[in-house]
Amino acid sequence: GGSRSSRIHGAFIQCKLNDYGRSLNLTLLARRSRHFAGTRYLKRGVSDRGKVANDVEHEQIMHDETTSAASGTFSSFLQVRGSIPTYWTQESSVTMPKPPIVLNRVDPTYHATQAHFDDLLRRYGSPIVIVDLVKQSEKREREVIVGNEFRHAVDYLNNHIDDKHKIRYCALDYSHVSKHRNLNVSSSLNEVATWAVNQTGFFCSAPRWKIIEGGRIEPIDESTMQAAALLAEKIGAPVFPMEQKGVLRTNCIDCLDRTNVAQFSAGVDALGQQLVVMGIRSSAKLDPSSNIVRMLIDMYV
Repeated sequence: GGSRSSRIHGAFIQCKLNDYGRSLNLTLLARRSRHFAGTRYLKRGVSDRGKVANDVEHEQIMHDETTSAASGTFSSFLQVRGSIPTYWTQESSVTMPKPPIVLNRVDPTYHATQAHFDDLLRRYGSPIVIVDLVKQSEKREREVIVGNEFRHAVDYLNNHIDDKHKIRYCALDYSHVSKHRNLNVSSSLNEVATWAVNQTGFFCSAPRWKIIEGGRIEPIDESTMQAAALLAEKIGAPVFPMEQKGVLRTNCIDCLDRTNVAQFSAGVDALGQQLVVMGIRSSAKLDPSSNIVRMLIDMYV
């Protein structure tokens, strides 16, 4: 038979590090959806089938090849971004830097939004963790219009979902936080990032430590490893003692600047935890000025 190759539309960045006395590879993969595609400045909202504009899956992979370049230990954290999954449009305009936002279709049972989250649940499992970065209040309402509609959609869907699978929603309004004397955008983002990463966790092929309540670490016990090996043998497929469950989904209005910064914050938090679990560092909090964080900034931005 003939061979078949598939192409992925997206980006691939890889950097080598020799930090912490190890030989490390840090990789960022961005896979852009071909469904409901279009330029990110013009395409908005959701299709009838639940596919959204600006739909990108990011996977952050840390590979420790110190012992073996062929195998070594892998850890991966996955997150997604995408347009707000309701029916809305935003006309492009040269004369208007902030064109009005319009809810262009009524969908009282949020059928398209449900199709979108059903697809995420099938692909990633639960929980689906939403970080919504649109403005929560404006003198002349623009972002608020679609932001309110999104919250109503999530509330409606959650009324029909079992408690353990409910969509977990968090709103973070950059402009409000930055104007508030007692709040700080960076620390607010870091708090939300830690909250989100702790909900989904991440994958590690051979974890040596686990992070427990309060950020304390303890060794992975042998019984956890044996249970994974036994289950793998029973079902005839790989099972790992540490896997990601669910996914973080971030949006702003255009899925650009605000989303980039929030996804980077989640990436830094996950990377700190990945390095601990792999036995490379003992603290999950990375110094913002460290070489590895500077490298991650270049990858995400």
